[in-house]
Amino acid sequence: MRFVCRVLALLLLSASLLYAQAPQKLRVGIFDRPPFAMKDAGGRWTGLAVDVWEHVSGDLGLSYEYVETAPDKIIDETAAGRLDLIMGEISVSSDRARRVEFSQPFLAKPAAVALLKGRRAGHGLQFLRELLDHDEVGIIMLILLVALVVFSFVLWLVERRVERTHFGGHPLRGFGSALWFAAVTMTTVGYGDKTPQSVAGRVVVLFWMFFGVVLISVFTGAVASSLAVSSIDARITRASDLAHYRTGVMEGSVTQNVLSSIGVTTRGFPTIESGLKALSERSITAFADGEESLRYLVNRDYPGEIIVDPLPTTHFAYAFAARPGFPGETLKAINVELIELTTQPDWEQETERWIGPPSR
Repeated sequence: MRFVCRVLALLLLSASLLYAQAPQKLRVGIFDRPPFAMKDAGGRWTGLAVDVWEHVSGDLGLSYEYVETAPDKIIDETAAGRLDLIMGEISVSSDRARRVEFSQPFLAKPAAVALLKGRRAGHGLQFLRELLDHDEVGIIMLILLVALVVFSFVLWLVERRVERTHFGGHPLRGFGSALWFAAVTMTTVGYGDKTPQSVAGRVVVLFWMFFGVVLISVFTGAVASSLAVSSIDARITRASDLAHYRTGVMEGSVTQNVLSSIGVTTRGFPTIESGLKALSERSITAFADGEESLRYLVNRDYPGEIIVDPLPTTHFAYAFAARPGFPGETLKAINVELIELTTQPDWEQETERWIGPPSR
């Protein structure tokens, strides 16, 4: 009996040792985000980050399985230890670094902004198109028109019986004269062919002079700002320039957090594709995200229609991320492989193969 117990104990010990020495299969989180990771109809994953991971894991002999995870949950799942490692469009940030362990970055690119490419049209048509594209200009023009009509009506009511040669006579003629006077006064032309005669009329005109100057100043500033930032040759050189645009971003992205931190108001979209569609339909005038994603999608879906300009002052680094407590030796080995891979002379050409050429 003792002999049997010893044999069983020896077998259990051997099995436990073999299990401990056997490589554990890593649960690698992944999500669809071109060009980093894309799932084809057959369920196979391809992309820039997939190529990098499969090269690294192959060299190290790591056993793994892909676990498709929602993009907005992937950091939480890793921080909770339900995923061992995640890959794809995983940008490095200080907030994320407090929750997960980052590897050596395999890609560092500036943020970028997608803009509609200027259409080759006559200058008059181009001017009109750009002017009408901006809601704030239209609102100010509407306020100007309403104020002009209201003031003209009040002036006509006050002056119509005082001096018939200026604002009197037939109501349409008198109101037309008041409208003409209001327009030339607001624009500071002042022909002097029409003048109010009553004290009440002059008080009304005095108020209109000050109000008109303010309205014209606001209108001029709005038109100048709108047309300057959306002209064909305009280029954004820093993230703060996006404050002058109707800017879209992907909801919950690092780009949204960066722009929010510098006071840029943005409109959130569920995906980059939906944001670029809104840009193509002119409901926004710019869409900001990482350069690599924008270049890939613009080259694929909007060649010749949308251009992508980098924002040199804002950079994103992309890396793998591991759960807290991930084996340090394994992470170190992954970092060594990443450094060796990304310092190869042809690494830039390899990334360009996925991202595509600049959309010019």
